[in-house]
Amino acid sequence: MGDFLIMSKETTSNRYYVKASNKKGRRNVKLEDLPEDVLRTILSKLPVKEVLKTSALSSQWRYMWTICPKLSFNSVGACGGDRRDEKRSEQNFVDNVNLVLQKYRGKEVENLEVRFAFDGMLVDHLTYWISYAVSSRTKNIAFDLAPIRWGGRDDRYIFPLELFDSESISRLQCIQLSFVSLKLPTHFRGFQNLRKLDLNLLHVTRKDLENMLSNCDRLEWLSIVRCHLNDELRVESPLSHLMYLRVVNCIVTKVQFHATRLSTFEYKGRFVPIIFPHCLKMETANIFFFKAVFQHALGALLNDIPSIQNLTLQILPLQIEAQWDLGYQHKLSQLRNVQLLVHIFEEYVDNVLYLVSFLKAAPFIEKLEVHVCILAGSCLLIDIFDLPLCFYIIFLYVISQIKSE
Repeated sequence: MGDFLIMSKETTSNRYYVKASNKKGRRNVKLEDLPEDVLRTILSKLPVKEVLKTSALSSQWRYMWTICPKLSFNSVGACGGDRRDEKRSEQNFVDNVNLVLQKYRGKEVENLEVRFAFDGMLVDHLTYWISYAVSSRTKNIAFDLAPIRWGGRDDRYIFPLELFDSESISRLQCIQLSFVSLKLPTHFRGFQNLRKLDLNLLHVTRKDLENMLSNCDRLEWLSIVRCHLNDELRVESPLSHLMYLRVVNCIVTKVQFHATRLSTFEYKGRFVPIIFPHCLKMETANIFFFKAVFQHALGALLNDIPSIQNLTLQILPLQIEAQWDLGYQHKLSQLRNVQLLVHIFEEYVDNVLYLVSFLKAAPFIEKLEVHVCILAGSCLLIDIFDLPLCFYIIFLYVISQIKSE
């Protein structure tokens, strides 16, 4: 028989052993005798709760969990009801986090994740945890401080970027921030090695956000959600590694990035200009506009992002003008698949066939899927797929005529 590993438990000492055995036989090897980097790898694959359970295996394993390089603390939604219970649970959470970090002092922590409803009385603890991340050579930081009910709250935790020196900044690869306020230090030089940035409910000025993103040269993944700039979201400096961009429910007047390798773009919000003049090949774009004229929205998208291959466009509610010529500046030679999901009022039903007017400029389109919901006030009257067969015949005929031109 070949070599194999067997995990067994010694009942008297409550220890686990790994026995390595072959034809000749070998001596027993304790699991804790494995090199620390091997144990670190093993424990890093387990959920934190399972890692903590290893402290009950034996006295030698009591603090073995501290070699696990990933820490995740979550208190959001853990309590509710009586305010005193909430405060007690909040204090217990803070005490537990501080206790764990104390046990980890002097060790490297690869990931530090904290999900905790922000309370202005606990600012010092949050700052201490971030200071700990800096001193522990952390690569991935996540601070989600959004309360369950955040509407109407203007207070935010002021994220202390001044705690990060050039060495700690250069180590950061992933940052997730929610319900914080961000103000760049005077001599901020950017996150040179940052790969992923996730921002939610962020208070920041247009200038600071633009300066920060302009200095994230290696950024590959960017999500911005509910960040109200009331201004342009624009980055003119090249982000040559950016491949995924998500902008959702942000109050902005324009979205413009210099991203040649951008392959996936998601947007949900008001109809605003979306411009990627240097994008060479955008594989997928998912767009959800609140209230727009179909020809204006689609025309702007396809003129400003001519490299789109697969487009999903949803507009609620939709207006449709009775016109076939959308004024495209050039042929959409890369467009292959289009899905339209629109909600229109009864007054625009007669113009519904103009939804396919863009096909004149898309000679190589392979698949077109159209979903139309007709509304009366706020009520759904009919879905286009419930219409008689004769409507489909007319619809297909119009498409064939456009394609033949």
